[in-house]
Amino acid sequence: MVSDKSINSVIVIGGGSSGCSIAYNLASRGKKVRLIERGSIASGNTGKSSALVRTHYSNELISSMALYSIKEFMNFSYIGYSGFTKTGMVFPFNGVNVDTARENFKMLRGLGIDEQEIPVEKVREFFPDIDSSDFDYILYEPDSGYADPVATSNAYASAAVKYGAEIITGRSVTNIVAVNGKTTVETDRGESYNADAVVMATNVWTNKLLNKAGIAEGDLLPIYASVHDTIYLRRPEIYKGIKPTLWDPQKSAYYKMEGTSVTAIGSLDPLIDRTKFDPDGDVENHINDEYIEKYLEKLTERLPGMENASVISTVSGLYDMSPDGQAIIDSLSEIGLKNVYVCAGLSGHGFKLSPAYGRIVADMLTLQDPDKAPFDWRYFSADRFRKGKTIRSMYSEIGTIY
Repeated sequence: MVSDKSINSVIVIGGGSSGCSIAYNLASRGKKVRLIERGSIASGNTGKSSALVRTHYSNELISSMALYSIKEFMNFSYIGYSGFTKTGMVFPFNGVNVDTARENFKMLRGLGIDEQEIPVEKVREFFPDIDSSDFDYILYEPDSGYADPVATSNAYASAAVKYGAEIITGRSVTNIVAVNGKTTVETDRGESYNADAVVMATNVWTNKLLNKAGIAEGDLLPIYASVHDTIYLRRPEIYKGIKPTLWDPQKSAYYKMEGTSVTAIGSLDPLIDRTKFDPDGDVENHINDEYIEKYLEKLTERLPGMENASVISTVSGLYDMSPDGQAIIDSLSEIGLKNVYVCAGLSGHGFKLSPAYGRIVADMLTLQDPDKAPFDWRYFSADRFRKGKTIRSMYSEIGTIY
């Protein structure tokens, strides 16, 4: 691993929430940072995120990262404005996942997370007409909520600038050249930028850029794109006010109660996670009437009073999936790109864990010993799949989101 003294300048490719967090974390440590984004900040998949912020995961490492991240969101004013709104989240379980959820509850409490076991009567205080017939065990996180992904990303970028970083937008990176210890990034405007290191926070376009950099097909990273659709509704009077997000693994869906009158429906279907999509395909027109009807039916079966909710809009975005649904954070020197690093394959966790990802990448580039870091970046190595060291969820078939 490189030492702190060997890296003084870094180019971050990608201006989503994680790329901006990485730029901020490096710049605040005194590194000369240049971030290059092909559009505007958060104009890609970050801007399409439902931007939920929670700590309920079933893996101890990821849960620790989520706790670190939610603390940053809750105290974000020293960086800027994130729009974090605390609403709470409800997690009901049944069947094979009940015993797992009970064990998970103990793990989360042991980390210092305010995870609570609640009776169904408490859930009915939030949702009076809820069908809870298949709720065998219920967990609740009062501190969880959501934030504004565009505002958060821009806040990180602006804070990085205050530490001397340069933000370059409207440029597509066309090549990365790493030769004789020198790393150069080329753009579609004929510009070349040099740095001691490059970090690719390039989401679903990671392998396309690696291919342009001359990396052979067999050496590309195990990252693929999947489409996730979100339906936004105007909710009826019965549900007006601040309400918690309701996770519904039994119906493979979640219902985000945004503001006082909007509900967003998203999918927890693991089949969707596993369905590959061309990142340059027509994602904007992916959602169709059949999908909308299917998820409206899920919602109204769970919350009958939502029958009169009206559709406001739909949004389709891409997840950069990895085989185990967790990030790949690693050096790419083994595939021929010395001093080039990657933070991709975030698998739907990118926004909510962006504070932790920024910290991990900054630690990876500035510390020699991962044991001195709060999160050991070696767990996210690209070769963990080949070595059988994947990061596993404890739950059964309720999506990589857990």
